[in-house]
Formats: sequence, C-alpha cells, structure tokens
Amino acid sequence: MTDRLDAHQPMELLRQGAQYLAQCGVPDARAEADLILAFVLKTTRDKLYAECDRVVASPEREIYNDFLKRRGQREPLAYLLKTREFMGLDFFVDPSVLIPRPETELLVEKVLELGKNMGRERENSEIPSKVLDLCTGSGAIAVAVAYYWKQAAVVAVDVSSEALTVAKINAANMNVNIDFRQGDLFAPVQGEKFSLIVSNPPYVSEHEILKCPPEVRKEPVLALLAGKDGLDFYRRIAMNATEFLSHEGIILVEIGYSQGTRVRELFTAAGYQTELFSDYAGLDRIVLARKE
Repeated sequence: MTDRLDAHQPMELLRQGAQYLAQCGVPDARAEADLILAFVLKTTRDKLYAECDRVVASPEREIYNDFLKRRGQREPLAYLLKTREFMGLDFFVDPSVLIPRPETELLVEKVLELGKNMGRERENSEIPSKVLDLCTGSGAIAVAVAYYWKQAAVVAVDVSSEALTVAKINAANMNVNIDFRQGDLFAPVQGEKFSLIVSNPPYVSEHEILKCPPEVRKEPVLALLAGKDGLDFYRRIAMNATEFLSHEGIILVEIGYSQGTRVRELFTAAGYQTELFSDYAGLDRIVLARKE
C-alpha cells in the first residue's frame, strides 16, 4: 500500500482499502474496510454508500490510511474501533481485555434462562439472586446479565486492574450496578454465597496459543493462557467453588470446543452433576455443574 491513498471518494477508498487488507490476509477485507471508513467518517455503513459522492478530506484519508496499516498488521478491528457488539449492547474494549465473542452470548443466555426460573421460585422474596462472574475482563458477561436480569445482584472479579477499569466503563455506559472487585478468582469473595457462578476463564493451552490467528495473539495473554493443557482455571473452580455456592447453586463455564469431556470429568470428580451444551456451530461450549 502507498503511504497516501490517492482517492477522494468513499467507493474508491473502500476498493483500495479492501484490496490492501486482502493482500495482508485479513478475512472479510471489504466488510472491514467498510467498517473502518464508516468509523473514521463518523457515519454508518448504510450512509457511507448513500453518500458515495461526498469528498473525503485529507485528514480523514490519513486516519483511514493509518487504521488500514494497523489492521494490515493484524491488530484486531475491535481494538481499532474501541467497540464490540455483544448481546445487543455496544461494549468499549481496548488491548487490556479479551474481545467478547459471539459464542459467549450462549453462556449469558443460559444464565438468563436460569435466572427466569430462579425468579419464579423467589417471587415473594426481597432478596435478589446473587451472581458471581469470575475473570470478568471487559465485563461483557456481568454487564449483560445485570442489564437483562434486573433482579440479579452481580459481583464481578478480575485479577487485572486495567481490565476492571474497562469493565467499570461498560457498566456505567449501560447504567447497571455491579460490584467489581480485584483479585484472583474467589479471593475477593471469601465468606459469601452465590446462586450462580459464571465464568469464561482463560482456557488456551501453551501449545495452542502458538497456533492462534495473529489477531488473537495480540489479545492479553493473561486472559487466554491456562497452563500446559488449558484446564488450570477449571481445576481451581471445581476444587474451590463449593463453599461459595448457595443451596442448589449452579456453576456455568465456557470451554474450548475440545475440552468438554475433560472439564466435565473435573467437576464430576469434585462431586458435581454436569451437563454439556453445544454452541450454534454444534461445538462443545458450556459446562453446567450443580452439587449432587
């Protein structure tokens, strides 16, 4: 790509941008060029095409050019645009947090489904159901749960202060009240009980991370890596969660697509009954555990 784009109108800028991203190996190059230019011009993709005769000023072309170069170096698009849609909500993200994935929406949907059942069982209770989100990262799970399940009292934990800063921004943007705490897994909630414990913990193994796409390797290692076999966090959750679960409490964890059997075995060995749920691609994605 040249140092400067030589086009002045959106359609030609999009063509040049898409061609460059494709040469860099970026998937969905045209769609991403669209999103980048729309962001730079502070408009939407629809309006971008409706305003195809507008002249793009030199400063905007420079910004677009810079963004294309960064994306061509495989910096994740969500970090460039500082936003990612999740559960119908727009989340702020930066390189200190894992980018929310569509498959994690299934985890939230399961929490909300269980929440409805708990709500029916506690209709006359003024005490809200307590939900603990471990390894909250951007706060995507905690914020979405609090947004759609108004009766839940959500506590969200992360070891990273930088991640918690992002999560607090997202909670404020969605106008939800979440109790954020810094610490390692259960350390900040000693002596407390929860109706639901939910987590999308790190679950990438040391050898798998070397095979991840370039974009993934630019996300925080702290939010990805989980030991030699990728199961370190599941072991710790299975071993320690019992004392933090209320009567008939439930654990829900997201897993890697090849980890279903092994994660179930960890919770079964710790005395839990388990269920395994697939995502919309038919891949193992969620383990539910409840005390026998």
